[in-house]
Amino acid sequence: MPAIWGARLSDGQRAALRPGRPDDLDRCPDVLVVGGGAVGLAVAVACQRAGLGRTLVLEREPELATAASGANAGTIAPDMHVATDSPEFVAFGRAGRALYRELDAEWGGAIGLWPTRWLNVFGPGQAPLVTRQAPGIPPADRPAADRPTADRPAADRPAADRPAADRPATDESAADGFYVLDAGGVRALEPDVRLPQGGSALLVEGQLGVNPLRLAGALAAHAGPIATGTAMRGVTIRGDRIVAVRTSAGDITPGAVVVATGLVPAPWATGVPQRWIKGHMLAVGPGPWRLGSVLGGALGGGTPLADGSVVCGGTFDEDDSTPDVRPEVADSLAAELALVLPAAAGATVTHRWCCFRPYIEGRQPVIDRLPGVVNGWFAGGHFTTGIMMAAGTGAAVASWVAGSRRPESVRTFDLPLRRS
Repeated sequence: MPAIWGARLSDGQRAALRPGRPDDLDRCPDVLVVGGGAVGLAVAVACQRAGLGRTLVLEREPELATAASGANAGTIAPDMHVATDSPEFVAFGRAGRALYRELDAEWGGAIGLWPTRWLNVFGPGQAPLVTRQAPGIPPADRPAADRPTADRPAADRPAADRPAADRPATDESAADGFYVLDAGGVRALEPDVRLPQGGSALLVEGQLGVNPLRLAGALAAHAGPIATGTAMRGVTIRGDRIVAVRTSAGDITPGAVVVATGLVPAPWATGVPQRWIKGHMLAVGPGPWRLGSVLGGALGGGTPLADGSVVCGGTFDEDDSTPDVRPEVADSLAAELALVLPAAAGATVTHRWCCFRPYIEGRQPVIDRLPGVVNGWFAGGHFTTGIMMAAGTGAAVASWVAGSRRPESVRTFDLPLRRS
């Protein structure tokens, strides 16, 4: 069963995801982007906007955004990472969110962003999860004082005394950070959400949601030439430069190469601690509940859509390398939703799907030069935050290609290598 997003596109939006291969394929682009997911498309858009010459995007599948880029929950919520990730990560995500707003306005609403607020519900003694970390992977060391908990927001994110209804979902309110809500505050904000006995909740506003496939189509419309159904087969390197990229449509001799394939491909993959991590997602149809907040936290939750459906997920299934959807795994997400939204117990499951997320150890996306070459870059490893980080990633890569200096905003997003 496919993800929920494709059925919500117009015919024109669906067609934008299948551009095919142009008859006059540019064999000598100034910038070649390998990978037609959200990150690759955003890189091409940024290169176009920066005036870097002719670009070309290659995607091996017949359709754009077929992997994790089109099978996620469509969340752009950098403030949710204040609890779990580095200040550099959060700042980068916030800059990307601002850029998404700019692009959506410039393109007449083609991206289709919508405002969201997040309500993380915790049982007694529970605290925020490390959002980018699969089970069994140790989190990066951070001082406990830097991590907000259900009864103590971060020092620079004070709780507000105003009722939630009086706080509009704007960047100004989001700058206040996490608001701690008790049972009464949760009930006033979301009457159908259940706060466990002795539990608490954290609210953050000013975030965004998007249909990830609609986003991919909007990016594709401004990315320059795209060739789908065209795979990279290898590269020819002379000295410190990539001089040719071998593809299923013949050789291409680009000026610069940006690889946005999720994980680092050969010949640069040696020594990179990386892997794909499977995850299931699920959607339930509209039901007898009211829900205006994205529900998160240790107990489970989901993202409400405008028609009342709720998208839930995803799981971390590291022991499963098959492409098959396992209903029993996906349906566990519906059971977790019912823990915090009791009216969703027995809700009709409309969609179950899975995808593989690109994980590179280090708990950060990777935006770095490809090892050993001066005209090659890698942008990937975004794991569960590819949609959130795509716009910012594209802008950073285009700036680096244009200026030959690493932007300060991505100085911590280097490629990790195991030393033998």
